[in-house]
Amino acid sequence: MRSAEFGRVTLRDRVLAVVVAALWGGNFLAIHYGLDHFPPLLLASLRFLVLAVPTVLFVRPPSVRWRWLIGYGLGFGTAQFAFLFLAMAGGLPTGLASLVLQASAPFTVLLGALLLRERLSRRQAIGIGAAVAGLVVIAVARSLVAPLLPLTLCLLGALAGRWATCAAARPSPTTRCG
Repeated sequence: MRSAEFGRVTLRDRVLAVVVAALWGGNFLAIHYGLDHFPPLLLASLRFLVLAVPTVLFVRPPSVRWRWLIGYGLGFGTAQFAFLFLAMAGGLPTGLASLVLQASAPFTVLLGALLLRERLSRRQAIGIGAAVAGLVVIAVARSLVAPLLPLTLCLLGALAGRWATCAAARPSPTTRCG
């Protein structure tokens, strides 16, 4: 049986976690570099185009109504990255953008509870409380040295991405959000 079924974390699991973290961080460095050369909405459009072309050519469309697919693409692909790129172009540091975009995790749980009537466990509520407290600390510290608009835009990006994910889960009553 796999080690994950027993709760052990193997060396392979750890290496994969480091690779994912490095790719995630590299993504934000690439965005930062791209914003030095392109306006934010053009860069977001180019990113979407670069990813859409191979997807259209090599991936079969899912068996959902087009409105759900387009809605997901607009929320996750367009709104999330438009807000993120505008936030970074507005002065949100790369590392902070990477951190703040992780607000998508508590947003997923909250939107799942609101939109899909998923039950919120005590552990989830405590986790969301801790995440929100951390975001408040970041917002207060940030407000002392810079405008809050870039931070707010990044939070809107996280919310837009999770909204799209939860909306995509809405058509099927058995599909969980996230």
